[in-house]
Amino acid sequence: MPNQDWVQYSLSMTFVLLLLAAVLWWLSRRNKGFLLPSAKRRIQILEAYPMGMRHKLLLVQVDSQRLLLAVNPNDIQTLHAWPADSSPPVEQGVSDAH
Repeated sequence: MPNQDWVQYSLSMTFVLLLLAAVLWWLSRRNKGFLLPSAKRRIQILEAYPMGMRHKLLLVQVDSQRLLLAVNPNDIQTLHAWPADSSPPVEQGVSDAH
């Protein structure tokens, strides 16, 4: 390849990388939290359990509150809410003694 092709290729690649960096910067400024690490986000999906093709259960933590949500295409229902710092409920009929 002639040198002119390499120069044109290098300039094109530099332009694409600069454009990508500009778009990522714009998204991070527009959507606060877009590039935040998961530990610093206020809303976290802790677990998702599919109940069928279009229904699922989500365990979500928002600040210091945990929510169990039923999600389907038409709505979202809160099934239960409790403080995040409380211990998980103990299952009935299950004991730790062996």
